[in-house]
Amino acid sequence: MRAFSGCDIGMVRYENQDSVLTVEYPDGVLAIVCDGMGGMQNGSAASQIAVSAASDRFRKDYQPGMDSEALCELLRASAAKANHDVYRAAVQGKVPSRMGTTLVAAFARDGEVSIVNVGDSRAYLIEREGSARQLTTDHTVVQLLYEQGAITADERATHARRNELMRAVGVASRVLADTETIPLREDDRLVLCSDGCYGMIPEDQLAALARETAPEDFPARIIETANQNGGKDNISVVLLTK
Repeated sequence: MRAFSGCDIGMVRYENQDSVLTVEYPDGVLAIVCDGMGGMQNGSAASQIAVSAASDRFRKDYQPGMDSEALCELLRASAAKANHDVYRAAVQGKVPSRMGTTLVAAFARDGEVSIVNVGDSRAYLIEREGSARQLTTDHTVVQLLYEQGAITADERATHARRNELMRAVGVASRVLADTETIPLREDDRLVLCSDGCYGMIPEDQLAALARETAPEDFPARIIETANQNGGKDNISVVLLTK
């Protein structure tokens, strides 16, 4: 598996609070996207701490050939370590006041990918037929309202509470992370991204760009497109492919 990543401040923000990391392992690739939140420099600090903590925790217990259940457990432990370190930094005053971050991470290898997420950064499967399928569930107020039948799918994108998270890394001493493992076919591609990407690029356009663009050019193309569409937030993206 190969990973191609990009991160950009966008056209509106004064600071880039996103952090991205990819690490190659003997039998796969680990990718992490975090979208920080908090006043002043707190968001960027939170995302940086989370990426570092999660990747370090994964590396500590990773073993080649781990089964999918063990990988999901390790990804949950990695998210928990990220939560612990961000929360501790805020409580101990290393970074003043409240802060937090989303986290989506994936370990992809031949035949399958294991994913963990907290918040509203997303993982998409770009299937060889050309469609994009969202794999993660947003931990947001509007997603809950949608699941309760209070709003429609289309209303989620424009609802006044669309940016309110119900789960985030670092805002409490513990956090609940979702994990799953799905099969990967030969020509499937996986995209991890922050809301500055999917909020500016519709799913069908994201899928088309993933299929039509050379993997090494994909992050720059996504950043360019998101900025052309308004660039209202920081933009982070990772493409995982064979």
